[in-house]
Amino acid sequence: MDQHCEMILEEYDSKRYIYERIQRIVVKELHQYVDDFKTIVNSIEARIKERNSLIGKLELKGYKYQTLADITDIFGARIVTFYMDEVDKYATKIESTFNIDWENTIDKRKMHIDQFGYMSLHYICRIPESLYSDPECPELNQVRFEIQIRSILQHTWAAIQHDIGYKSDLEIPREYLRALNRLAGLLELADESFYQIRSKIEDYRRRVKQVVNKGKFEDIELNGDSFAAYIENGGFSELNKKIATIGNMEIEEISLDRFLPVFKALGFKMLKEVDDFAKEYFDLAYKFAVRQFAGKDIDIISSVTGPLDLCVVYILSKEMGEPIIKLLLDKVYGERKANERLARNLTNIGRSMGIIKNGDDIDE
Repeated sequence: MDQHCEMILEEYDSKRYIYERIQRIVVKELHQYVDDFKTIVNSIEARIKERNSLIGKLELKGYKYQTLADITDIFGARIVTFYMDEVDKYATKIESTFNIDWENTIDKRKMHIDQFGYMSLHYICRIPESLYSDPECPELNQVRFEIQIRSILQHTWAAIQHDIGYKSDLEIPREYLRALNRLAGLLELADESFYQIRSKIEDYRRRVKQVVNKGKFEDIELNGDSFAAYIENGGFSELNKKIATIGNMEIEEISLDRFLPVFKALGFKMLKEVDDFAKEYFDLAYKFAVRQFAGKDIDIISSVTGPLDLCVVYILSKEMGEPIIKLLLDKVYGERKANERLARNLTNIGRSMGIIKNGDDIDE
């Protein structure tokens, strides 16, 4: 390197601490975006260019820079989203947070259709004093840095392109260029398709939730979305509350997701079947719970109690037997040795109530 580049390198050494402070400020702000949007991103990455990397850059392009401030990627951060529409969402936030150097900012998403390639949105930014300032270190608000935003498929293509080693179409042998462009087009199509499918799923979930909230369960398939909406709308809460009155017990709310495969295994295909089942066996399940808990010193029951007792009395009334009760308990509580005895006890309660019409008595 010439003397000019050596001076830039010395400036880098003396000012690295400024970039480290910028990194902490920017990374904290980017993570706050994720919290504000209540979304999940694939990654938030940040790095300060290593000294050896800067040396390599200066050896190649040192003539382009007057001072260290002219090198805008000493510090760089990157947000990798799952979907392409989220790129614009985070872009809007960045534009409203940081001072943008528009002259040097590049939107590579506007490349030609056969150049999907490195389609990030690259912002060159400064930290505004309104976000953070330190009178003893005014350079915090003067130093420029880079923030990239891209979708996970754009990120994948960038990594592949980097691995292949070609930086532009002009460098690629013609025999491989067409194949690469076809793959790039497929990735772009996949990016758009994932976004469209997610949008349709979100719309479906909104519609299911609205219908369930209105108590209209007809023609709604029993699946994860409809069952979650059913639970959120009250589901088995009335039964749990009534059971809790048996011994003035409290209810510990836990996830009821585990009951979806149970209801599927019992043959329910539509949400209305689950609702009809819950209404039909409500009184019997409550009477069953009275036999379970009356006179016992129990302060807390979990929210699985209501749906579990519904399933138990249903299984017993259909004469499916103790082994099916055991399978139910394994699904709800996980496989454990205590489930075998509990299944026997629950079966005996059902027999004492006359739910089971046949079979020999089983001693508790």
